Amino acid sequence: MKVYFKTILMLIKMQLEYRKAFIISVIGSFLITFLLITSVYFLFQEFEQIGEWTFYEVAFLFGMVYLNFSLSEMFLRGLDHFENVIKNGEFDRILIRPQSALMQSTCMEFDLSKIGRLLQCVAIIVIALVNINIDWNLYKILVFILMNIGCFIIFFGIFILKAAFCFWTIDGLEFMNIFAEGGKKVAQYPIDIYAKWFRIFFTFVIPFGLVNYYPVLFLFGKADNWYYGIIPIFTFIFLIPCILVWKIGVKHYESTGS
Repeated sequence: MKVYFKTILMLIKMQLEYRKAFIISVIGSFLITFLLITSVYFLFQEFEQIGEWTFYEVAFLFGMVYLNFSLSEMFLRGLDHFENVIKNGEFDRILIRPQSALMQSTCMEFDLSKIGRLLQCVAIIVIALVNINIDWNLYKILVFILMNIGCFIIFFGIFILKAAFCFWTIDGLEFMNIFAEGGKKVAQYPIDIYAKWFRIFFTFVIPFGLVNYYPVLFLFGKADNWYYGIIPIFTFIFLIPCILVWKIGVKHYESTGS
């Protein structure tokens, strides 16, 4: 971890050398999220509620999902652009270093420009929570923390799968964006508004339902089942097959040559 944070620090310093480009990127990421939450706002201006969910409840989910997606794009950028590592033969160099190949691939890039979106998502979450009547206690604070950790873990697993896919092909990566970008879009709304087969897929295969539905029901007082609050812990199970696919990909990797 010492090596990891030292690498991240060097990448941050490198990006800050080009300050104008950095500022423009921050503003761009900020505006994109602003337009997205504005579209959600106008949707609720028209329909007032989606099922039993109010605007601020959906805004909370939106903020949580985009917050953790922004963190993933910041810290996991190396996995998101892993096809370039395969194309230029950089993975050959990674394999001869005495560190985990997954860790090295993760910290090869760091995108500080996502800080604009990240701060905006924090503001959205705070505004939403102020307008939602939640009877806070220590357990609900823990539930809130677990939801965010679980959401980040899901995106981490998806990014690992996307990178692992590059060991077999680098031309079909848009397929994996179905789960990264598509999953993000799905998870910004409560999962109970979708069809049954869709809910099952995004609960037991790509487990966004474990962070954006069951714990939220408990947090918002829509359900009294206390164990809903610890369900996000099971998102760690999602990492097991993701890392397994990565290891299989590494074993089948053939050097790009000189």
